[in-house]
Amino acid sequence: MAGSKGNCYMCGKELGSAAMINHIIKEHLPEEGQECRLLKIEGAYCKDYWLYADVPVSSSLSSLDGFLRKIWLECCGHLSAFRSRYGQVVGKTRKIGEFNTGDQLLHEYDFGDTTETLITFIGVSYRKQQRGVRLLARNIPMVFTCCECGKQADYINAGDYESPNPFYCGNCAEKDEEIYEMSLPITNSPRMGVCGYAGETDTYAFDPKALTKDGKKSKN
Repeated sequence: MAGSKGNCYMCGKELGSAAMINHIIKEHLPEEGQECRLLKIEGAYCKDYWLYADVPVSSSLSSLDGFLRKIWLECCGHLSAFRSRYGQVVGKTRKIGEFNTGDQLLHEYDFGDTTETLITFIGVSYRKQQRGVRLLARNIPMVFTCCECGKQADYINAGDYESPNPFYCGNCAEKDEEIYEMSLPITNSPRMGVCGYAGETDTYAFDPKALTKDGKKSKN
């Protein structure tokens, strides 16, 4: 699903990844307030999973690590690390404000079944005083079809997640005990189907009810 679309978490608009950041900058980012770094975050090997977020310059990389774990990665408390484009480990105590537009980091979670995330610093943003990482946009969850019946799938066969179509609806998965035991829920994450990831900590699903009638979030 190359070129997957997403939702703006400020107003709900549905756009592709490239158009989304232009929309966010033009429509939603003030020119004063708390200085932040604007980030594009995407799966290193599956760019259909993407996020836009901003982080205060005073925050450290550890806050970004915590955000990535919650929205995309956490399953068994694995270790993680940031690396520069040249492969050097970048300490989590580094402040976000130390990075400039164009810088890139690779985030690794789990040094066995590793999930890699590419982080690109794409600009400067401002906002009201607010702690932590703010999610600005996210790709719309992808829809997969069951390899047996063609209906919308609910699970991925974690024992065969590298096959062209390892997806099953609930009914078809239950017909095969081995497949059912190896099934994990479909998630909106590049870690889908890996280790024991089931997305329990992901509380960032797009909710249009969180938007007010004027297109602004009901809560800051």
